[in-house]
Order: sequence, then structure tokens, then C-alpha cells
Amino acid sequence: MRKAIFFTICLMAMTLCAHSTHAQKEIRKEWKLVWKDDFKGKKIDTRSWTRCKAGTSDWDRHMSDLDSLCRVENGVLQLWGINTPEGYNDNRPFITGGVCSKGLRSVKNGRFEVRAKLGCATGFWPAIWLMPDSEIGWPHGGEIDIMEHLNADDIAYQTVHSAHTFYHQEPKSKNGNTKAINKDEFNVYAVEINESDITFYINGEKTFSYLKMEPTPEDQYPFNNHPFYIILSAQLGGTWVGKVNPDDLPVKMEIDYVKFYERR
Repeated sequence: MRKAIFFTICLMAMTLCAHSTHAQKEIRKEWKLVWKDDFKGKKIDTRSWTRCKAGTSDWDRHMSDLDSLCRVENGVLQLWGINTPEGYNDNRPFITGGVCSKGLRSVKNGRFEVRAKLGCATGFWPAIWLMPDSEIGWPHGGEIDIMEHLNADDIAYQTVHSAHTFYHQEPKSKNGNTKAINKDEFNVYAVEINESDITFYINGEKTFSYLKMEPTPEDQYPFNNHPFYIILSAQLGGTWVGKVNPDDLPVKMEIDYVKFYERR
């Protein structure tokens, strides 16, 4: 009996591996890699990234340019959320790190893929997301959240925003989904922007598609009108994630690689 069970488990594992390999081959056939960063250097590549600046929104309220919050070590980009160090000239209780590729790396109607491991802390809100690489006021150009994670949840959020979804115009369409993840491991988060849909993936598995309506309501599908750049951000606190527990800090988000594809 034990041998039969062991054989069954091995067969299932081989089948899953074969399916995953087939999916990767299909990705390679359909998409052409046009840029990647696997963080093999000793510091952030300023030809591709700039630091996220502090702002007034929940996501960037605690952003800081402190070097130790955004560093490359052992082939991984580390983005940290920490209690503000004693003696550091900053009156905020917490500070965080983030990078974006605005004006440097962007793709129109492309595939974006990021392999990341997410730290867990009360009030920690790491995110991987896309914004239009053009001067279009939010939310009219659209926003695509490839991954958002809250606290120590076992799920990741994947969401699309536009003027249509933000102002709850009719007809309504489902604009997001959640998917279970192993929060203690690296996971691959991806999205494909097409002429008629935006499709999300986690670890090669399709999780959700946001469809262009026909006829298309105003502002419902602006996503193939312009290129998008990527933001990788460690975020602390805010209306959605709730209060931060300083005893849980420091916490970090780790990025193994970022890849941009264009359709062949």
C-alpha cells in the first residue's frame, strides 16, 4: 500500500512538473523577453530604477531614500520597512523603501513577471504594480496591481483599477481576485496586457482575467492605449492594511528578478 501511495505521489509531481514546463514553453513561444533585471550586481541599476519618493498617499507616505532600505545582496533586491532609527533626521515613526522604472523601462501590451518573497508583519503591505508611463491623471490611465499582500495573510490580491471601476460606473465588471500563496517562499507573479483582456498568473497558473466589454464603456479599458512601468514597494500602514505593530519590524520584501516581455 505504501509503495502504491508513493508511486501515485511521484506520478502527480511529474505531471505537475510537465504541465509547468509546457506552460513555460508556451510563454516563450508567444512572448519575447525585452528586458530583465536579476539583481546580480552590488547595487541598484540606475539605468532602470529610481527610488520611490515620499508622498501623501497611503502607499508612499513612509517612503524614504535611506540607502539601507533598498539594497541588493546575493542576487536579490531587498526592500525594507523599519522603525525610524534613533537620531535619523525624520519625524515619521516608520520608513520604507521602493523603486520604480518610470521613464526608464516600460512596455505596451506586454507581459510583466516578478519573482518575489514577501515578509510578514502587522501593517506591512508590499506591492508589485503597474502605472501608465505617461502624464495621465489617475485613475483614467489605469492601474494594474500584479500583487498586493496584507499582514500575514495566506493570499495575494490581483486587481485592475480605472475610472470605470473607481467611480463604480455601470455596467459593473469584476476587477480583482485573490489567490492562495505560500507566503514563506518565493512566488512568481505575472500579468499579460492584451487588446481585449488583462490576465493574471501566480506560479504559472492563471488566476483571473479582466475583460474588455463590447461595446466598451468610457474609461473601462484604457490599458492598451499606452505603455506601463513597474513599481516595487514596501509599504506600511494605511486605511486598507490597518495599523502597524512596531514590534514586528523590521520586515522586508525580496525580489529575485523582474522581466518584461513583448508579443512576438
